[in-house]
Amino acid sequence: MSGVKLDKIVKSYGSTMAVNDVSLDIKEGEFLTLLGPSGCGKTTTLRLISGFIQPTSGAIHFGDKDVTGIAPQHRQIGMVFQDYALFPHLTVSENISFGLVERRYEKAAIKERVDDLLALIKLEEAADRYPSEISGGQAQRVAVARAVAHPPSVLLMDEPLGALDLKLRETMQTELRRIQQELGITAVYVTHDQSEAMNMSDRIVVMNQGVIEQIGSPKGIYSSPQSVFVANFIGQVNVLNCNVTVQKDNITELEYQGQKIRAQHDKSLRQGTTTFLAIRPEDIKITPKAARKSQNSLKGVVSEALFSGNVMKISVELESGDCIKVECPPKLNSFEIGNPVYVSWLPEDCNILLN
Repeated sequence: MSGVKLDKIVKSYGSTMAVNDVSLDIKEGEFLTLLGPSGCGKTTTLRLISGFIQPTSGAIHFGDKDVTGIAPQHRQIGMVFQDYALFPHLTVSENISFGLVERRYEKAAIKERVDDLLALIKLEEAADRYPSEISGGQAQRVAVARAVAHPPSVLLMDEPLGALDLKLRETMQTELRRIQQELGITAVYVTHDQSEAMNMSDRIVVMNQGVIEQIGSPKGIYSSPQSVFVANFIGQVNVLNCNVTVQKDNITELEYQGQKIRAQHDKSLRQGTTTFLAIRPEDIKITPKAARKSQNSLKGVVSEALFSGNVMKISVELESGDCIKVECPPKLNSFEIGNPVYVSWLPEDCNILLN
């Protein structure tokens, strides 16, 4: 097991820059997720770490070893693909032991390692079954066990839960995280699913157009996005276009469509600076009257109300024409479409973004 360091990695295909000047320090034993939309560079970055492709420039280290230019089979990686790639003619046990047999482990050592891994993935009873005789979730666990049978320095996973249904995917998120923690292995995971990344990761790397937009803990990225792209990609968010009017202490006063809005912000901004204000739907209250002066409050009309089981998703059209999304428990909602309302939030529950 080791950490991974990417130093100013560039990968280009002709004039197309797939990965552009990416530097990343993955800690030993960490579960790190590369997150972003299709074409953002996350899978290319994973393939660069694996050695399946080589960087145009830059260096990759596993611990203290420079592995740039070294073939995948000499990097001591474990790899789990979306389609699992299990051998259909081999049993579960034989799939797990495949790499050990190829490396000529002794039979007793192979049996002990396979038995330990079957217990780890809770599939002792399926040892003699074939891939066609087990479920998708079980196959996914077998693929992980096979990848770590010969202990790798780094476990790489490329959207391994993409083919599973929602309930099974949620269960397997917990299982994958449990297995990684019990093994204490460094893991790099690729997904475009924000909730998956939030549920499983120690840290998330949000990528966009080949560059890193933000790195941080799930909570940190969600509560303190550093760009409009990150705010929009991680969960639901409302974004208002504002201008800075006054700054005092850690409070910034903004002008939005002729109305005053206050936000906590600890960086100096010039008067007149155009900014974006991001507010999460769950941080907004909806009331029939304007809120207290300590809160921000805007007037509007309910334009949509959707019941989603444990949450009501309400849309409020402001007098400016912008739409504000609000999420609240159904029991707290007594508003119908067409009702005049006020939406309000605290200065500390919003983020000022410059891009």
